[in-house]
Amino acid sequence: MSRPDANASAALDRQIIRPVFFVYLDVLGDPLRACTAGRSLLVNGTGDADLDGFVFDGLDATIVDIGPVRAKDGGSDAVSAKLSGLLTLDNELLNLIGGAANWQSRTARLWRMIRDEDGIQRGAIQHYYTGYMTALSIEGDPAVGQTINLIIEGYLAAYSQASGRTYMDQALYDPADLSAKAAIAIANGNSGSPLTSNTAITFSSGSAMSAAAIRQLL
Repeated sequence: MSRPDANASAALDRQIIRPVFFVYLDVLGDPLRACTAGRSLLVNGTGDADLDGFVFDGLDATIVDIGPVRAKDGGSDAVSAKLSGLLTLDNELLNLIGGAANWQSRTARLWRMIRDEDGIQRGAIQHYYTGYMTALSIEGDPAVGQTINLIIEGYLAAYSQASGRTYMDQALYDPADLSAKAAIAIANGNSGSPLTSNTAITFSSGSAMSAAAIRQLL
């Protein structure tokens, strides 16, 4: 998140502020641009190619909830964006959400504009968060209103999940590396090649592998 400029910072000290969030979601084939101004806005003069020259569809700010940006080790924490109070969801939207290839791991960007109690813009539009869409779900009951919940994660968080791989996967990357198989053979008291002719032995046996032979396998 970038720092607000001097005018926006001064406005943040006011008793009442009315922030407007802008969102760009790189949905496959139909990118979405919206804002919480309550009316559609054409943005110009920011110097940001994802903002300038585009109309952001207006949404009622009371049904939109943008989570805070929190810093942590390895980058900022995930940010949530919620759109609530939805009584009906059409098939097009349901298909979009259900088809993860339409949105998953694609770019999401958020900006914030500070307005005072009279709705006057104070300072420049501020970059709020950029990341990748990693989870999109529908929650709630259609009878009382549903919520679309989007999770946006930064690059490090989205692409540094635990792989689940172990040392035993080494042969996947280096087929000539037989160290994992040799380790298992040694642990099981077997001799010979880790691929062929493994023979059960005791370490007091005359056929037990020498340390030099083991090192040749590793």
